[in-house]
Amino acid sequence: MIAYKFLRAGRIGPFSGFQWPECGVWVRAEAGLAGCRTGIHACRLRDLPWWLANELWEIELEDDAATDEHKLIARGGCLRSRIEAWTPACADQYAKACAWRARDHAIEALRRHGHEKQAARMAGAGTLIELRDAAGELAELNPEARISLLMSQDGAACALTHAAPMGAYVAAHAAKRIGGPVAYDAERRWQSEWLARHLGLRPS
Repeated sequence: MIAYKFLRAGRIGPFSGFQWPECGVWVRAEAGLAGCRTGIHACRLRDLPWWLANELWEIELEDDAATDEHKLIARGGCLRSRIEAWTPACADQYAKACAWRARDHAIEALRRHGHEKQAARMAGAGTLIELRDAAGELAELNPEARISLLMSQDGAACALTHAAPMGAYVAAHAAKRIGGPVAYDAERRWQSEWLARHLGLRPS
């Protein structure tokens, strides 16, 4: 089974601290499979937004991999190749896309409360700095949409500070704020589709 795995620089597991060997060398778990504890963990395309890190690798898993929430767990796996398209520049592009999505959710919140002029101001922001500042100012004037506006401000700040994982988190919760769990799931799905499209990934 082919899947994907995010690692810190140098092929280091972000939680385990384990340094993966070179491509083609198999690693096998000594204990049983348990999410976030034992086994070889990897991602399907739909899981990628939850696990962003410095490096993205294609990984081959043993075929009896179990499905856990937002990940796969197998007894063995080996790195196949690094996804070279996942670079700091690509991560910044992704963070910016998430920031504009959070902005759109704030616009929807404003419109639901009849604040068309304020929604137009948000829509007219041409840069992340303009978006951050507009969202912050409007949040002080608009208690009904304040949380959505502050989330938009946070999303812009994440993009400006190269914090792609947090930016994706903010956008997903901005969607949930106005549309509930269904909107949250749809936003995470949009994020995974963005990553797959821009990185040229294939389904697990």
